[in-house]
Amino acid sequence: MIEHIFVHKGTYRDSAFLMRLAMEVRRLDGIEASEVLMGTPMNLSLLRSAFPKASVPDASPMDLVVAIRASSERALDEAIAEIQRAMAGGEAPSKGRRAFVPGGVAEAIAALPEANVVSIAVPGPYAAFLAHRALDLGRHVFLFSDNVPLEDEVALKRRARDAGLLVMGPDCGTAIIAGVGLGFANRVPRGPVGVVGASGTGIQEVTSLLAQSGVGTSHAIGVGSRDLSREVAGLMSLLALELLAKDRETLAIVLVAKHPDREVAKRVHEVLRALGKPVTVRYLGEDGAGEVDGVFYARTLDEAAARAARAIGAEVPPPPAGDGGAVGGRLVGLFGGGSLAAEARCVLGRYGIQTQVPEVALRPGAPVPEGNLIVDLGDDCYTVGRPHPMVDQTLRCEMIRAMGADPSVTVLLMDLVLGDGAHKDPAPELLDALTGAHFKKVICSVTGTDKDPQDLRRQVSLLEAAGVVVRPSAALAASWIGERWQA
Repeated sequence: MIEHIFVHKGTYRDSAFLMRLAMEVRRLDGIEASEVLMGTPMNLSLLRSAFPKASVPDASPMDLVVAIRASSERALDEAIAEIQRAMAGGEAPSKGRRAFVPGGVAEAIAALPEANVVSIAVPGPYAAFLAHRALDLGRHVFLFSDNVPLEDEVALKRRARDAGLLVMGPDCGTAIIAGVGLGFANRVPRGPVGVVGASGTGIQEVTSLLAQSGVGTSHAIGVGSRDLSREVAGLMSLLALELLAKDRETLAIVLVAKHPDREVAKRVHEVLRALGKPVTVRYLGEDGAGEVDGVFYARTLDEAAARAARAIGAEVPPPPAGDGGAVGGRLVGLFGGGSLAAEARCVLGRYGIQTQVPEVALRPGAPVPEGNLIVDLGDDCYTVGRPHPMVDQTLRCEMIRAMGADPSVTVLLMDLVLGDGAHKDPAPELLDALTGAHFKKVICSVTGTDKDPQDLRRQVSLLEAAGVVVRPSAALAASWIGERWQA
């Protein structure tokens, strides 16, 4: 076995590109392992542990590092050639021509002056600097980067608010601005419902459910997972709500977030009640309070999407008809979307099904805690040094096989999130992992639309043909179990 690590100096690619490239290389014949990472100290340390036979060159966070374990020199050469093609954009540049690569934000804006949003996906320590440069030039910011210091986030958002500009992030995985998806987004029609979200998969599920009701999205503004914390105080959520309230094309609004600070939630409520448009709120993991001062607090993302659709006069299709007999025993949920995991756990609890989140990250083959489990495989403890499960399903498939070999685990619950940036064809991989499993029942929520590159109908058909119960949301998947559960 051959291990080789090499560095592309001064070459930055965002994490979505790196995850896709690493996954494509792993699929090549003769490749046992591959990682494509930026040269941060943590990533270099991970590579030293994962590739002990290779020498790790010096690299900076702005250098791209590739590590490969191959069965032969030929397989290694083919993998390197594939990486070079991907780095060149899939084909060699024309002779005598060189692609324009801007040296900074100002140079990029000069080349495309009509752009009003700057997308930033660089290592966290560098992200705030570039975001400030974008604000200098009067542009909104989509900040995909994570690991941005909290004090930098607060400073950026205060400055942006004062300038009437949005900083969508940091750690913002999803936004849809005037029909254009940023990050991980589904292909949904434009329409009269605006969404503000401190939850990427929450935004995806709401906008997909709206699309399935024939309702489009005007804008879906991601604000980053910490925006409704005590420190950030909802700076961008409040500005996004204000902008949507002024937008003539937006007739109804949905706010989605996880675990808001109580005092911040009170301030947001005072703004919502005076917004002048129908507003629905879904705080994930919490029981909705119904209508309060004209603001509707939904119990599920489904209810939030349906409420917004009805507010603009649309008809909402009924949930799928129930089928199947009783289920029981032991349940394990393996999720890629943290928000969907929280939603499913909340719904299961309403049916009296107690679940726990493992205190220590699970590993295939390692002892598994007792009881019913809900596992967010997109959590940082599972994604350090590896792609997100929405892009690369390797870890989830390994966990499915491990759980399927345990006869005590009788029910598997999982999610499947489609859209741009996600795995190209996820259902076949999941079904392969289910081969020979002991599960008595498998239930899967599928988030997406027929316009998504994976084709929602095809993914659903493949799963259902294999006997998987499919529902269009995490809440409905959990409800299917709850309605049939026998302890």
